[in-house]
Amino acid sequence: MSTVQSGHAIRELNQIIGIARDGHDIYARAVADDGTQDPQLNALMMRMAAAKMQVIDGVTRLVRDAGGQPSRYRTLAGSLRGGFGRLGTVLGDADIQYASESQAAEARLVRALEVAARDGALTAHARRTLNGMLLETRLGWDDMRQEVDELRGRDA
Repeated sequence: MSTVQSGHAIRELNQIIGIARDGHDIYARAVADDGTQDPQLNALMMRMAAAKMQVIDGVTRLVRDAGGQPSRYRTLAGSLRGGFGRLGTVLGDADIQYASESQAAEARLVRALEVAARDGALTAHARRTLNGMLLETRLGWDDMRQEVDELRGRDA
């Protein structure tokens, strides 16, 4: 892999780490703040937080394998959304707000993983690893989407 390709790959992988950190922050905040009143949603948030840590750990290894320094930060977009999300949990239904915010974070992660999994600048091993993460992330996204629909149905 050339230096240019390696730099591109590291930036792309670090973007995934940042997006996964955004999602993890939502889940951790929801569980720690006791913001959710629904035990099923709480359990899902805890499972999703663990899944995001697996993505962060796995992609961190890929960045190191590529000779890069893994990101330790969230994304700017995730930080801004998180601020608005905190406001929404105070002003509205915290369960729906956390679930909706989580669903959006999962969508961002799915898109980033899809792009990276097709990127020829990444090694075949990295693409295979990302495809596995993509499958798990899509399953979590589906679970979160279903939870949002159920929460909205209760309010109707």
